[in-house]
Amino acid sequence: ESDIPLSPMGGHIMPSDCAMLAQSDETEAEPGTSPAFIRSLSVVLTHLVGVSQNNGIVTRFHAVRPPQIPLLDYLARIKHYFQCSMECFVLALVYIDRIVKFHPEFQISELNVHRLTVTAVMIAAKFFDDHYFSNAYYAKVGGVPPREVNLLEAYFLNLINWQMYVAPEEFALYRDHVLRAVPAADPTCERG
Repeated sequence: ESDIPLSPMGGHIMPSDCAMLAQSDETEAEPGTSPAFIRSLSVVLTHLVGVSQNNGIVTRFHAVRPPQIPLLDYLARIKHYFQCSMECFVLALVYIDRIVKFHPEFQISELNVHRLTVTAVMIAAKFFDDHYFSNAYYAKVGGVPPREVNLLEAYFLNLINWQMYVAPEEFALYRDHVLRAVPAADPTCERG
């Protein structure tokens, strides 16, 4: 039991539908999901949190208090355990941006960015990848109760009007934006 990683909320992860958690951190990363890419995505999402104005509107995605796990660590956790393609992280960013475009009153904050992200990547994996996991598995990885993940997924899909397709040009635009967020050679971005 000691080798079972804890979820971000402190509970044990015990997936029922796969042995993905047994894989080591040394597995070869999908091109584009390198630590530098995940770090850049974290910078982009953190920037979105920073530019949002708190309008007091609380959504289903809001937590009572900011999660203890930093967004960068949360993204790295999702990358490792979801085992989804790099495209899913780009699609997730597109989906989150669509929510803001379709619903200008919706604000990304430190109270909702984690749940938005885990839900967006989960939806992207289900839409884009050939292989994906159950919502119960995604819930355990994300530290969110399974019933809540189901509700978040339905709410998210309604917010984006079920528009999950992303044109190649739009995909390239968002991918390039993430890649430019943090120059690869910037030593200040390394985790200590």
